Amino acid sequence: MSATPQHHIIKETSDTISRMLQDEFKRNGYKRVHIIDGAPKPDAIEGKLPAVSVYLYQVACDPDGTDYTPHSELVEVAQDDGSVKEFMRKRPLWLRLDYLISAWAQTPEDEQLLVGLLVRTIFENPAVPKDKMRGTTFPEDFDLYFILQTRLDEGTLSRFWGSLNQPVRPAIQAYTFVPIIPEKLEEFKRVQSRELMYRSITDPKVKEQGPAPNPFARRLDLGGGRRGGGGGG
Repeated sequence: MSATPQHHIIKETSDTISRMLQDEFKRNGYKRVHIIDGAPKPDAIEGKLPAVSVYLYQVACDPDGTDYTPHSELVEVAQDDGSVKEFMRKRPLWLRLDYLISAWAQTPEDEQLLVGLLVRTIFENPAVPKDKMRGTTFPEDFDLYFILQTRLDEGTLSRFWGSLNQPVRPAIQAYTFVPIIPEKLEEFKRVQSRELMYRSITDPKVKEQGPAPNPFARRLDLGGGRRGGGGGG
């Protein structure tokens, strides 16, 4: 089976978070909770109570990942003949994904129970291990950190729920970081030899191409001939 294109990582991140929440609800006896991947609109929630909406509402470049890392990186790619080639590529672009998570039930009391379990789940599972991730787009040795964010201000919440024609309700804000890894590779060749030019400081006309011979090196006759100039007889 061919690998999933790496740009699917945003979708697979949402799938991973939804599955983590679903598993934790089932473990605590809430087997009928539906996970809604999308905006908490009435038509998406209707007929699926109790439900939890996991809404990805913002995707942004991580400023630290953009400004404080090298522009390119060296990668090794195994070839069909067993050899390894070196390539240069742009370093990964790190994205911050912000989620708004809300609970829906028949009564406010049940919604508050679900919200409490959501907070505890995210708090106790700050990182999703590789074997629990959904999909194949995550790098090796990568843990998906899912972090609770500070409260949203009332104005932002009011505008958000107002855009959905809903009253303001409790919602949890959490975020994570994922890399977008470039596909384009440029073959990298290491320097095998170097040519230097020497120029006199006092007389610019005097110059020499290539490495300068060592004037202090002693010549040795390795040809098996006689040393010295005299023959004895």
